Amino acid sequence: MKKLTASFLVITTLLSAAASQAQTPAPASFMLCMACHGMDGKGMGAGTPTPMAPALAGSKLAAFGDGEVMASIVFTGIEKQDAKFVGIMAPLGPAMTDAQMAEVLTYVRSSFGNSAPAVTADQIKGWREKYNGKPMQKRADLEARLK
Repeated sequence: MKKLTASFLVITTLLSAAASQAQTPAPASFMLCMACHGMDGKGMGAGTPTPMAPALAGSKLAAFGDGEVMASIVFTGIEKQDAKFVGIMAPLGPAMTDAQMAEVLTYVRSSFGNSAPAVTADQIKGWREKYNGKPMQKRADLEARLK
C-alpha cells in the first residue's frame, strides 16, 4: 500500500509539473480581456452567430512588431463599425498600471499560439503618453498598419 501511495504521489507530481510548464498561468489583469476574448483567447460567443470579440489566438495585431499596435488598442479601444463583432473594444488603459499592462500584453503575445517578444513597463509608459486621450481606432486602420 505504501508503494502504491508513493507511486501515486510521484505520478501526480510529475503530471502537475508538466501541466504547469505547458502554459504560463494568465496574469490577474487578463481577466479584463477574458470577458470578451475568452480564457483560451479564441473569442467569446455572445449567444448569437456574431462573436463578442476577435480571437487573440493567432492574432496578427497581437503579434505585430514590438507591441505598440496592441498597446494602442488597449489604450484607445476600437469603435464599432460593422456587424463583425457584437461590441466595441473599450479603452482599458486606465484600468491597468504600466507593469500590469506589460504583463498582460506579454502574456497574450506569447500565448495562444502567438510567439512575439515581451513588452516592458517602460515601453507601456511611453505609449501611454502617446495614446492617452486619443479617440477610438477603426479596425480597418489598425489592420492597414500591419503592412
